Amino acid sequence: MPTTISPPAENILARGSITTQNLVSAGVATAGSAVEINCEGVSTIKVQVTGTYTGALSPQGTVDGVTWVTLIYFGIFSNAATWAVSSTIASAATGIFALQAGGFTKIRITALAAVTGTAVVTINGGRQPQTYVQIVQGTGNDAASIGTIPIPVSGAVRTTAAAALTSGVGAYLPLTSGRQVIQKPYGPGETDWVYAAATGGITNTTTAVTIKAAGAASVRNYVTGIDIMAQALGAATEVAIRDGAGGAVLWRTYIGTGGQILTHVNFPTPLKGTAATLLEVVTLTASVTGAVFFNAQGYQGG
Repeated sequence: MPTTISPPAENILARGSITTQNLVSAGVATAGSAVEINCEGVSTIKVQVTGTYTGALSPQGTVDGVTWVTLIYFGIFSNAATWAVSSTIASAATGIFALQAGGFTKIRITALAAVTGTAVVTINGGRQPQTYVQIVQGTGNDAASIGTIPIPVSGAVRTTAAAALTSGVGAYLPLTSGRQVIQKPYGPGETDWVYAAATGGITNTTTAVTIKAAGAASVRNYVTGIDIMAQALGAATEVAIRDGAGGAVLWRTYIGTGGQILTHVNFPTPLKGTAATLLEVVTLTASVTGAVFFNAQGYQGG
């Protein structure tokens, strides 16, 4: 749960304001007569009305200095028998009234009709205090450690390949189901895959063999390493890893009729397949005799 901590509000007079002015003194103010102040940079306004007068008043605000809108106030103290949140200061009402000034350039207290007697309006503004947010540890399976780690590192448990995110989008730190931060290359162990050669290997065929089925939408198959060896062959052949059934070749090698000893190939930059697409291996020429043994390792990711 976040905890909000605010310093004391900065009480200031509204910039360029008229802080005290008679709306009417021992006379008559016609409808529209007003006490007006500039309030740029001010978020809250307190209005105090004193004196003995008749006639209703209204707080108003403007952005462009031309169009004025009526504001809602909250009476902090009033001599009225009953009062509530309103847009009209009742006739003869005195007291302190609060209203929001944020976004307005000017505030005024306006006579709604003729006002007689003496009505003195005092206006004071205050800036919105800065707000700070403190992050604290929430409860959960590790609640006993709350007192020892004031700002813990947290993340999301990953046991399957996560869908791809777009550039610039925030993401959770990946964790194992045992709460360890994942530091191995590429992804959690649950997203790793291996392919082992079939018994007898690939013999005398140009039919491709799927080494990893297609992942879910937006999930790609990656190859991080392979192991390959071949017996003496009746015909030389090329061996290729393809992206999709009969798709683009991601990796290719050549094996002569003399065969090949067991060879390990690691890819510092993994071979990357297309999202939601299988990977396959194929001997492009039938070997006639002899077998090719192909093994692969990789992972799934976005």
